[in-house]
Order: sequence, then C-alpha cells, then structure tokens
Amino acid sequence: MKHKLACRLAVTYGFLFILAIAVVDIALVSVYRASQLKKNEDYYINLSSILSSMAENNIRITNYITHGEGLADRRNGRVLLVDISGRVLLDSGGELSGTHLTNPEFRKTSQYGEPAAGYYTYDKKGMAMFSYPVSLSGRIGAVVLVSVYIQDIYDDVNRFAFRISTISIMVAIVVVAVSILMGRHLSDPITVLTDAVDKIYKGSMESAVEIKRNDEIGILAGAFNRMGSELQRIETGRKRFISDVSHELKTPLASIKALVEALLAEDTDSAECREYLQDINHEIDRLNGLVVSLLTSARLEEMTLKKESLCLADEVERTIRALQPLAIQKRISLYNNCSRDVVIYADKNMLREVLINLVDNSIKYGVDDGFVKIDCSYDSLRVTDNGPGIPEEEIDNIFDCFYRVDRSRSGESGNGIGLFVVKRIIEMHGFRISVSGRAGEGCIFTVEFGKSGAQGKLPNL
Repeated sequence: MKHKLACRLAVTYGFLFILAIAVVDIALVSVYRASQLKKNEDYYINLSSILSSMAENNIRITNYITHGEGLADRRNGRVLLVDISGRVLLDSGGELSGTHLTNPEFRKTSQYGEPAAGYYTYDKKGMAMFSYPVSLSGRIGAVVLVSVYIQDIYDDVNRFAFRISTISIMVAIVVVAVSILMGRHLSDPITVLTDAVDKIYKGSMESAVEIKRNDEIGILAGAFNRMGSELQRIETGRKRFISDVSHELKTPLASIKALVEALLAEDTDSAECREYLQDINHEIDRLNGLVVSLLTSARLEEMTLKKESLCLADEVERTIRALQPLAIQKRISLYNNCSRDVVIYADKNMLREVLINLVDNSIKYGVDDGFVKIDCSYDSLRVTDNGPGIPEEEIDNIFDCFYRVDRSRSGESGNGIGLFVVKRIIEMHGFRISVSGRAGEGCIFTVEFGKSGAQGKLPNL
C-alpha cells in the first residue's frame, strides 16, 4: 500500500510503452515482410516476362521450361506454359502437361492481360504463384505461370520478428523497472507529506518535512512547512488566548468575590460598603471593557468595509483632541505633522479605531514629558514616541491577542487586544503594519497603504 502510486505509475507507463512498442514492432515486421515479398515478386515477374518475350518471338523455350532454367532452386519452383483455354502446354515438373488449370492468377491474366501474383499455403509451406501474358498476333495466346515455395522468406520474417520482439521485451522490462524507481522517487515525498498531515491531524503541530526538490513537490513541501509553522503559531496563540482570557476574567471575578464577601460581613459599616461598591464597580468596568474588546475583535470578521475619501490630517486631529486629556495627565505632547493634501480611501470608523489605538498605546507606555508624533505621506502613516520602546525579542508578538510587553502592568495598561484589532483592520484594508525601535529608544508604528504614484492621486487603502 505504501508504494501504490508508484505501482500505478509503473503499470500505466509500462502499458503505454508496451502498446507503443508493439505498434512499432508490428509496423516494422509488416514493412520487412512486404519488402521481402516485393523483391521476390519482382524477380519472378521479371522471369515470367522474359519467358513471355521468348514465346512471343517464336524462340523455343521447351528446354528452358522443362529444365526450369532461371529458377533459383528447381526443387522449390515450377514453370508452366498454359494456352488461353487453360490447357498446360509445357511443365517444368513434367506432371501437368495436357491438364487444365483455372487458378485466379491465370484467369486474371488471360482475361485482362495483366501480370498477377497470388500467395498460398501448400503442404504447410508458403507458396507464391506469378502469371504473365504471352501475346500472339496482337492478342493473348498463352500465359506463363511460375510457382515457387517462399517458406524461407516467411521463416526469415519470423526470425526478424522474434529478434525485434526479444529486444522490445527487454527494453520494456527496463522501462517498467525505471518507471517503478521513478514512481517511488515521486511517491516517497508524497508519503512523507501524508504522514506529516496525519500527525498534524492527531495534534502534533511540529511535523516539518525535509524534502528539498526543485519541482512542484518541493514547492508543496515548502508550503506545507509554512502551513505547519503557522498552525503551530496559531495553536500556541490559541492556548495563550485561553490562558489570558482565563486570567483576565479570573482577576476581576476574584476581586469582586472578595469584596462581596466583605460586604456580607456583619461588621462592615456604611463607609466601607460604599468603598467596596466603588471597587466592585471598577472591576465590573474592567470586565465590561474586556468583553467589549473581545466582541470587537470577533465582529471584525463579519464587518463590511464602507470606504470613502478621508483627509488624513483631519482624522489625526480628531484623534488628538479625543486623547488630549490622557496625554495632559502624563505631560506628553501630541504632534500632528500630516499635510492636508494627503487623502486616503478607507472606512472612517475603522481608521479612527486604528489611530486611537496606536496613539493611546504610545501615551500609555510613554514617559512623562515625552512626545507622540503622527507623520503621514502618500503611501504611509507613522506614529513615533520616545517611550521605553519594545525589546527586540518581543516585536514579533506584540500584535497577538492579549499579548503585553509589560505584564506586570496588566491592570493599568489594557488587556492586550488593541494592537490585535489594529492589525486585523489593517489587513482588512489591504495595508501592512510594522513596528521598529529598541528598548529605551522609543518605537515607531508604520502603516503602509501602498504607493500612490503622482501627487493628487488617491492611494487605495
């Protein structure tokens, strides 16, 4: 079963080759047989023509016919001179003189005056008969008949066919063997890929295959390895997502439970009750924010983009006004460096979601008395800050759901869904987003929406 494909390929290619070579062999043998018979026929028709000419010129051919002169082998041949009525005038064998003949070759020659040839089997041997007209006074007066055994020609053709068949069988065996080897060379990588797919089906996401080929199978193997890496990344993300959701839900729920238990205590006064209720309200807000973020990320897969022409500078300005109070608290300056002639084609609400998340992220992780700059051109938008930056080993993960660089500040730095939502929106628009920077040097978020060409054209976002 392991090499089922290889066997099928071998059988298929072997059958096609054998069929092709059988057709070629039959053609070769037929051509060779026809060639040999034609040579023999030309010889005896020519002999018959000579005898006919001698008879037409009143040359005595009695001895010539009687002794079978001109025959390659008198024991295997016979010469007859037959008149127009079919009576045998002369017979080189001396047995048929005076008898009448009515064979097809004689009839054709006597009626139409044309040479004729016929092939028979006599005494299990091949035989040929040739006839040629003898013209007397302008009309057919007699017919020369020459009959010879041609079994040696048939035997020669059979030997030729046997040699050709033997060679063909040997070549066919080699071709089938090579087809099996080539089939295995083709099917073995497919078997490896099949086994790897089965391992992934059973839950093992680390099933990379080592197939290095410069053909479609090699491309398939490379695509499979990339798929396996992506599935492994997704599985890791899924597990982390479940863990993070559990953690995010567990923390406020544990706090709420502790506060409610304190409220149920008999020695709690009204002031403490009010404080506990405020704490409970704060934890409920955290839960609500988490649920809203989760719903937002889930709805993105179902939302339809409503694109329109937007002035990027205006959208950035609205974002700055919305987040100015938060920036003032941390004494962070916000700068809008976007030109008003930069117009993009995008979904307004989703674009605002991207801007708010990026700027809010820079403010939350920024340093006091720092800055956040928003620059844009016709093919990109950049959000730059001078905050603590992002460690190089963390950059590839910051767009994952629930991922936070500084987990110790989880209570005050959000739930790690914002940048995940940003990336999904960017991908829905056909953008690309990237981040650069080192720890302690700030970071730059860059959104690329494609080259817009000459000034005045709208970039397709």
